[in-house]
Amino acid sequence: MALLLLACLALPLPLPAQQPAPVDEAAYRRVSDKLICQCGCNYGLSFCPHLECPSAPVMRAAIREKLTAGLSEPQVLEAMVAQFGPAALAAPPAEGFNLAAWVMPFLALALGLWLVTRVLRRWYARRPAPAPDQFLLDRYRAQLEQETKRLEEQ
Repeated sequence: MALLLLACLALPLPLPAQQPAPVDEAAYRRVSDKLICQCGCNYGLSFCPHLECPSAPVMRAAIREKLTAGLSEPQVLEAMVAQFGPAALAAPPAEGFNLAAWVMPFLALALGLWLVTRVLRRWYARRPAPAPDQFLLDRYRAQLEQETKRLEEQ
């Protein structure tokens, strides 16, 4: 019996399966928030509403895989852009032609404000008052003198 117990202890025990290193969920969320789902819904990768979405699970798995492999967040983003193209980014990089996407809204706002200011200044520009009609002016003065005399008499 002791021999049987010794033999059982000598047998190699199966080791529990090693679990992959946990993914930093905050890093995963930051990376996935910077990407757009490629199914055509134009939602952020974290918020794709399609149940049978063909691209969101693939992209999410790729992000998790790259993060568990030890890549940093910028490296994961670069890898995702290399794999899915620059259309996968939620915001275009501020370089080259994409810089126009960042600059044009501010230029349009400035141009609109300038145009509104210019139009308002023209509308409210001081114009010389038209010369009064001499007949009406004489009649008004006569009426004013009559009323003044009447008030003095009372």
